Amino acid sequence: MVLRYTYPVLLCILILMGRWGYAVKDEIFRENETKISHHIKSAEVGLFTMDELLNFHVGQKLPIFFPIRNLSLYPPFFLPPKYQNIIPFIKPAAMFNLFKVPPSSPKGKAFLGTLYSCDSINGETTKICATSLDSMLGFVKKAFGPDVDFKFITTTHPTLMTPVFQNYTVLEPPVEIVSVKKVPCHPFPYFYAIYFCHTDLNYETRAFKLRLVGDGSGDEVEAVIVCHLDSKNLSSDHLVFRMLGVEKGSSYCHVFRQGDILWIQQQTSGGGVAAV
Repeated sequence: MVLRYTYPVLLCILILMGRWGYAVKDEIFRENETKISHHIKSAEVGLFTMDELLNFHVGQKLPIFFPIRNLSLYPPFFLPPKYQNIIPFIKPAAMFNLFKVPPSSPKGKAFLGTLYSCDSINGETTKICATSLDSMLGFVKKAFGPDVDFKFITTTHPTLMTPVFQNYTVLEPPVEIVSVKKVPCHPFPYFYAIYFCHTDLNYETRAFKLRLVGDGSGDEVEAVIVCHLDSKNLSSDHLVFRMLGVEKGSSYCHVFRQGDILWIQQQTSGGGVAAV
C-alpha cells in the first residue's frame, strides 16, 4: 500500500474537512426524515435517480442546499492518543461529566445515538467506528488489500459561514470515478471526531464527480456523488422511495457533503480513474 498523503498532511486535511463539512450517513436522510416535508424536491437535498444523474447536461439548473456542519456536534479533531486510554470510547460517562453535557439534552441524545450505533457494529469486519486516524487507515488498508495505492476524495466548495440554498449550474456532465473497491467514511456526532467507515462488498456502487457553479454566489463546487445500484437493503418506508418515487430494489444516488470521505483505489497507470 502506498498512501500519497503523509500522516500530518492527511490529519490537517481531515481537520479542515471536519471544520467546514457536513455528515450524511449511508442510510441517507434517515435521521432527518421527520424534518423534510413532502413538498421538498429530491434534488434540493442532493438525491437523484441514476437516470437523472446520467442525463445531467451543461447549463442545467439544480437547486441544491449545502448545509454548514455544526461543530459542537461534529468536532474536527480526533481525541489525542495519550487520552484514549484515560477516557475510553466505551465509557462515555466521563466525557458527559467532563464537558457538562446532560445525556438527556439534544446534543447528549445525539452522542448516545453514536454510541448505540457503534456498539451495534462492534466486532463486524465490514464496518468500523474509527476513533483515530490510525484506526481509519488500518480499516481502509485491510479493505483494499496489501500493496494497493489508495486516496480519498470528497466534495469541495468554498468555505461558507452561513448555509446557502441556491440554483447551481452544471459545468460539465458527470464523470465516473472508476475504483473496483470503495470505502466511504462519514463523521458521526460526538465529543471528538468519530468516522463511521464501511465497505461495499455486498452492494454495488458507482461514484461520480459533478462540477457546479452557484448562480448567486459564483462559487464553484466539485461534488462527489455515490450511486447505490440496489436499494433492497433499505426499509420499505425509506425516504429514498418517497422522494424519488422508485420501487424497492431500484438504484439511487446521493451527494457526499463536504466532510464525508470516499476512499478509492489510486491507479498507477494511464486510464482507469476519471477526473479524480
